[in-house]
Amino acid sequence: MLSNWVSDEDLDRFSRVKNSHRLLVMGSKTYEAIRPKPQSERLRVVLTSRPQDFLQDMVPGQLEFTSQEPVALVSDLEVRGYTSLLLLGGGLVNAAFLAAGLVDELDLTIEPVLFGNGTPLIATAELEAKLQLLSVEKLNERGTLLLHYRVNKSTA
Repeated sequence: MLSNWVSDEDLDRFSRVKNSHRLLVMGSKTYEAIRPKPQSERLRVVLTSRPQDFLQDMVPGQLEFTSQEPVALVSDLEVRGYTSLLLLGGGLVNAAFLAAGLVDELDLTIEPVLFGNGTPLIATAELEAKLQLLSVEKLNERGTLLLHYRVNKSTA
């Protein structure tokens, strides 16, 4: 369940984007927070240092768990016929994929809410990625903004 600070407009947009992808990749904390059900029309891959802890949840071709590094995982998925993926986070997974140069574009939603705690978007101090703003969209009258960026891979 998402927090009450996520706007309906962003949730709707996220659902459309998610449903347009056949391959979703997330970290184990994200998986544990949302516990998505296996679906025959898409593969969800969960990156974890402990894939053996999730054997009871695994459904090959629908919900899989791995400790592979991002480059090896993407290579294996390409062999399986996948040409793109939607990266759902969390912070360690985002950092690993960015550091490996595997992120082409990035959507950031700014909700008009301030709070002091939360999961970082990028869970490492060692990463710097330059972004090029492609578009800004105002999603609602409260001021929720969707920022769409291209990742400059020469500096990521």
